[in-house]
Amino acid sequence: MSERRAQDGESTGGSQGGDASARNYAVLDQLLRDCCVELMADYGLPATLAPPAAFNEPAVGASVAAIDFSGRDLRGTIALRMTSSVVLETYRAAVGVSVCEASTEASDWTCELVNQLIGRLKNKLRSYNVSFNVNTPRLLATFPVAELERALRSRFVSDRGAFAGYLDVMIAPGFSFVDSPPEVPLLDEGDLVLF
Repeated sequence: MSERRAQDGESTGGSQGGDASARNYAVLDQLLRDCCVELMADYGLPATLAPPAAFNEPAVGASVAAIDFSGRDLRGTIALRMTSSVVLETYRAAVGVSVCEASTEASDWTCELVNQLIGRLKNKLRSYNVSFNVNTPRLLATFPVAELERALRSRFVSDRGAFAGYLDVMIAPGFSFVDSPPEVPLLDEGDLVLF
């Protein structure tokens, strides 16, 4: 089970009832885990959820990218922290060539991965009729421990390195996730959409 910001009775979603708030965070927690695992699996990095005590995040050799989002029901930040080996391996799988860890391409790819992560989350939230706007991804020079450690988080290990997804989210008062058919059929990941 991943760690959650709402544990120990702390609510990050305003004045909702405890049961609705707990369910909301449980839904988001599961979606974050699913999106992280599916994203990395698409690049040939099968991963398993790391128990909190067993995960030791490296102080160096890790990249963090984040994206802010906002909508009527949800707003917050999603972040993806990866060891450099995960960044380099997923880039090689996507592009077919290796890249240097300190290159612009590796930095851009880190931002692209968090962009794909928020896209997956947004697509999955359509089944709850939730939508939001997404800002531009940004590479973080430092790991904002105080902010992200309070967030929903899922940490993973693979044979190519470690990564973690973070979701710092505020839920509108009175909002509750209700699974309902989307207004428009959901697209498969990677499908081209023209507007």
